[in-house]
Amino acid sequence: MEQNVPLKTLSTWKIGGLAEWVVWPITVSEIEKLWRFAQDEQILIRLIGRGSNLLFPDEGLRGITIVTTALTGEVWGKCTLQAEAGCSLARVAQEAGERGLSGLEFARGIPGTLGGAIAMNAGAHGEEIQNVLHTVKVLTEDGKIQTFAKEKLTFGYRECSLQGKAWILAAELQFNTGKKEKIKAQMVENLARRKDAQPLELPNAGSVFRNPPGDSAGRLIEQAGWKGKGVGGAQVSPKHANFIVNVGNATAADVLALIQAIQKDVFEKYGVELRTEVHYLTV
Repeated sequence: MEQNVPLKTLSTWKIGGLAEWVVWPITVSEIEKLWRFAQDEQILIRLIGRGSNLLFPDEGLRGITIVTTALTGEVWGKCTLQAEAGCSLARVAQEAGERGLSGLEFARGIPGTLGGAIAMNAGAHGEEIQNVLHTVKVLTEDGKIQTFAKEKLTFGYRECSLQGKAWILAAELQFNTGKKEKIKAQMVENLARRKDAQPLELPNAGSVFRNPPGDSAGRLIEQAGWKGKGVGGAQVSPKHANFIVNVGNATAADVLALIQAIQKDVFEKYGVELRTEVHYLTV
């Protein structure tokens, strides 16, 4: 466990103050013990992955922040994978392709962990993580470790019913068999599209806003004239209007001010209320 860790080192946005305590557990039992310790001592505790969809506060975070990136155990079956929450989603997708297993082609360029991807039902190119999910192992709000079949959960656009109600510890995925060359070619194409369309060269947290029904958040933001505009060190990417990039020492306050200004302007011009896809941690 380390004290006063810069949150910007735990975030793909490279933003945030200091985390009071940070721990990188390597087993599920360690996470369970940390949860019980925090309850007994009445200490705030939270669990994150790679911080690829999070905005950390400038004031930092009190209590204990658990980072799952060392929780990477996995067991491959003929058409299945049992994996812990800290596994890199992109690496799992690549490994599946190498094994001739189809279903995660969309995820090859997504920078988060498996646990984070399930929590937000990550997706791209018309596919979502729920499509390959079979079961999820979680630590519930009352400290119990339970396994849920996918059918017991509810998924929506960038939403899962586990959000805010349980910590995802591991999952079992089920794949379809396919031709290795075709699967890998699709991944190469998806990666190329991502590189062409997204500002991967600058710190960002992926798409900031959810797409409104039947429309594109990026299209609305671009049409409203926000491409290239910014607040402080935060800028709407000139490459993709639904990305806010850190062009130099951006703060959470900069990002929040920019988000709110975009929401207000888009609503006034088009009557569309943009909801954020990224999550802002406040404690």
